[in-house]
Amino acid sequence: MKYIVQLALVFCIFIFNPTFATEMHEAIANGKQEYIDSCSICHGTSATGDGEFATMLTIPVADLTTLKQNNDGKFPFYEVYLTIDGRDQIRSHQLMNMPMWGDRFSTVISRSANPKYADTYVRGKIFEIMLYLQSIQK
Repeated sequence: MKYIVQLALVFCIFIFNPTFATEMHEAIANGKQEYIDSCSICHGTSATGDGEFATMLTIPVADLTTLKQNNDGKFPFYEVYLTIDGRDQIRSHQLMNMPMWGDRFSTVISRSANPKYADTYVRGKIFEIMLYLQSIQK
């Protein structure tokens, strides 16, 4: 629940900001770059599940361009956030088939900046990836 409130707050900051369009465009561009750097190896540059490693995995890789289509026309923000982050997933309910990017992003920022801000950095990275994924929905 705390993630929903935090994501809503970030979204409100974007909406009520006079430079909203420019910043949204930049956030989506940052999300695309992070997607390419972190996700495309499995999900492919097209995000359809055709990445380099996709054929080596035993579980099919998700087509990320159909998330909205597969959820009654609504982009599943919360579920996508939890899946990308991975730190709060209930391990007994499902196999963790992808890396826990929350941990990886947190480790990266902790090496170069104050670890106190790692969680904020992680949420921002994930939010940018989510904005990019929302922008490429069929």
